[in-house]
Amino acid sequence: MDPETAFADEALFPGAQPWDVVLDVLWVSYSEFWLVAGAGPGADIESAVPEGDAVKGNGEAVGIPTLASTGRIAVVLSVWEAPAPDGQGVLLGGSRITAPERELSLVNVEGREPGPVLVLPDGGEHQVKVWRLASGQAGDPERYDIRVWLCPDGGGQGFSTRTSTHGCRPREEGFPMLEP
Repeated sequence: MDPETAFADEALFPGAQPWDVVLDVLWVSYSEFWLVAGAGPGADIESAVPEGDAVKGNGEAVGIPTLASTGRIAVVLSVWEAPAPDGQGVLLGGSRITAPERELSLVNVEGREPGPVLVLPDGGEHQVKVWRLASGQAGDPERYDIRVWLCPDGGGQGFSTRTSTHGCRPREEGFPMLEP
């Protein structure tokens, strides 16, 4: 299936437009795939294995769970100049990823041959949110909407690496990061 076909009838960005978008279709196994910093395999995905139906990140990879243990998925990966508007579907959570080389890509358990690469406007620490979209017709691949934007200060020492569904927030030393 062509990635454009998987999202043909979906109004993904009503009222706002991302800085750039990449569409991809890939095969997944073991109910997971990853968004990684860089142009493909090589990131530490083992410590970013998703738990249950929520994303999990480690700074250089974000693990994303799938419903099916094996199958095709379609992904729309977008980068925004400001915090991205909420997507549609089921929010699987958020995390952060540091992309010093300004590139993000998707990989599966097997590592896969490099697919499309999303080139970011700036390197540094980025917030990531992931939604699972409703399926189209029977036999269509699962669909995911991944939105990325630069943390307000570009990341750095004062930020927690804890997985969060909210924007990048400073961490006060000695206090846990509180969710609103």
